[in-house]
Amino acid sequence: MRKSRERSPSTGMEVFKTYKQRGEWVELLFMTQAAKRGLLVSKPWGDSARYDVGVEQDGRFKRVQVKGTDCRVGASYHCILTARKRNAYTAKQIDYFAIYLLSDDVWFIFPAKRLAGKCSVMIGVQREETPHRRYKEAWNLLETRRRVSMREAL
Repeated sequence: MRKSRERSPSTGMEVFKTYKQRGEWVELLFMTQAAKRGLLVSKPWGDSARYDVGVEQDGRFKRVQVKGTDCRVGASYHCILTARKRNAYTAKQIDYFAIYLLSDDVWFIFPAKRLAGKCSVMIGVQREETPHRRYKEAWNLLETRRRVSMREAL
């Protein structure tokens, strides 16, 4: 008889057998959300790149490291930012972190400079004065900000 597996209360998805499987699923969620917002999405082949997903708009390419967490500590979530057996990410390796809070079904988009060099981050979601509030669902950070002049384009 097959044992019934636990399901996530927010998504109804089965709990994954490994963190790698869950991470791949979170990357797919990110790519879907980015594509829905008009960003071109690409995935590097293999596991060698330090970023998980590339997004492009108007010829500008941004490297995104995607993370997911359901590790709650009080009113906050704890997210590990490093890959197994690897050093902390630098702003030269990636441009953004996209962190998905599974239980709340919410994304936080951080510029890499904000979290670079850190091994983890605590993200508060219930208080309005949380320091990370401005990064909640901040998909606009991935959109093109600077217009390219004709002189620069040539």
